Amino acid sequence: MDTIAKRPNPSKKREAYLMILYTVFILFWLYSAGSKLYDFDTFKQEMHSQVFPNGISNLLSYAIPAFEIMIAGLLVYSTTRLLGMTLSFLLMLMFTAYVGLALLDAYRFMPCNCIGLLGQHASWGANFILNLFIVIVAAIGLILTFKHRERRKEKDMNV
Repeated sequence: MDTIAKRPNPSKKREAYLMILYTVFILFWLYSAGSKLYDFDTFKQEMHSQVFPNGISNLLSYAIPAFEIMIAGLLVYSTTRLLGMTLSFLLMLMFTAYVGLALLDAYRFMPCNCIGLLGQHASWGANFILNLFIVIVAAIGLILTFKHRERRKEKDMNV
């Protein structure tokens, strides 16, 4: 008896890749927020050694982890994933720009390199490369999420 090997459905494969991407970003944002909240007093002190005025540093100490958790939550639900990927891309772009400006000596003083994902043991250059890589992955994820959403709309209209 002949058995015909079934080819994997390309749309199912794409969906699986996207689910892996969303899961990685959810874990990334939860880890990032969790590491800040785990030792919140140290994180607040590190924020005060950045280039921002004290009031802004205080606000960012609370806002950044909250925003990271919110982004992770948006990536959980299919109806909010496009927004979650957009915010992932934009937040990582802002972090990358901040690190890039530090590398270019754009600040009055060199801020503490202690709040990045790699911590104080990594150079600004290493943080910049990691952030740039994450920005690229987020951009790809954003594009794929948008295309996936458009395909779903098309499919729903044809049914």
